[in-house]
Amino acid sequence: MGLKREHCSKLVCTNYYVRKRIKDLGISNDYIAYYYLVDILDFLMNEGRRVHSFSKEIYPKLAKKYNKNDCTVERDIRNVINIFWNDKMRIKLNPYWDANTRPSCCKFIYLIKNYLLSEIA
Repeated sequence: MGLKREHCSKLVCTNYYVRKRIKDLGISNDYIAYYYLVDILDFLMNEGRRVHSFSKEIYPKLAKKYNKNDCTVERDIRNVINIFWNDKMRIKLNPYWDANTRPSCCKFIYLIKNYLLSEIA
């Protein structure tokens, strides 16, 4: 049961819905990367364009917002991927990622974005 795009306000999509779906994948808000992912997905879903370089466009913004450095932001996201890339998450994201290996940070973020958009449609 997904939300229809026309009934999904920006606030619902970017806050409640994104947070709930990330938790459904098994990523808890005990990790700072959870908040990074919410912010990144908020940007990607509202911006409507593909980011060419996370390390130049996204990570510096998050680093400034959370008073961290760029490398720390990427490392925290990678750490969450390593922890939570388990069978439950793999099964849910399988239609979007057919490889058995863990995805990179940016591929993982786009996997989640595609998962969220498929649930809305």
